[in-house]
Order: sequence, then structure tokens, then C-alpha cells
Amino acid sequence: MKRLIPFLFLILPMGLFAQSMQSPPDQEKAMLKRFGLSDSQVAQVIDIQDKARTTMRQDVAQLRLLHAQMDKSLLPATPNMQDVNGDIAQIAQTQADMMKTFIGAKVQLRQIIGEENFPAYFKHVMHRYGFGRAGFSGRLGPGRMTGHAGQVFE
Repeated sequence: MKRLIPFLFLILPMGLFAQSMQSPPDQEKAMLKRFGLSDSQVAQVIDIQDKARTTMRQDVAQLRLLHAQMDKSLLPATPNMQDVNGDIAQIAQTQADMMKTFIGAKVQLRQIIGEENFPAYFKHVMHRYGFGRAGFSGRLGPGRMTGHAGQVFE
């Protein structure tokens, strides 16, 4: 019996920890269920997030390409300003598209989740995707420009 006691002190916390450690999608679904959402509403929320995330990833990749293209346009001693201005216009359009995607998803999610539950859910999602960590200014993607070596200009 005395040998079992240390074993229990080792196993019990591990079991409780494993039980509390759900995967992030499961935690998110559980949170949505606590808000009183039906299975179809939870599926809608997940679908909206997946579509927005896919679109944003594509837009971020496009922005990287456009910034590289602009850097290339700026290489000559006398850059062709028509090309540079075209690059700037494309960058601005892509940033606007990103903002539309983000705001559109946010509005749809708020309608499904409800005004009273949305702030807690939004905070959870932002933290989950790394925007709740130190150094994040509170703005997502659009409005942030990156330069060489990933430095951020706001």
C-alpha cells in the first residue's frame, strides 16, 4: 500500500492534466457549446473561420510577393515610378481585401455567437493564433507593413 501512494501522486495529476488538455478545436467547440450554440451553428463558425484563414493566408503570400516585386522595382538607381506606384496600388488593394475578409468574418461570427459572448470568443481566438502575445499592437494584418528581414512598420 505504501508503494501505491507515490504512484497515485504521480498518476492522478497526469490523468487530470490529460483530461483537461483538449485539442484547440475541441476547446473551441466546447466554448461555443457553452455559449448555447447548436451543432449547426458551431459548424458555421468553424467554416467561417476556415474560409477566412485560407483567404488571409493567400493574401499574406500575395503581399510578400508584391513587396518583393516592389523591392525589385526600387533596385535601379532611377526606379520607374510608374512601376513602383503600380506595386503600391496592388499592395494597398491586397491589404484592403485582407481587411474586408477579416471584418466580414468578424461580423458573421458576432451575429452567430451573439454580442454578449463575442468578446470572450474573439479574445480566445486571437490568443490561439498568437495575437494575444506581447508585441501585438491590437491590429490584425491590414495596416501592418513588413520590410526586409520581417521588421514591422505600423
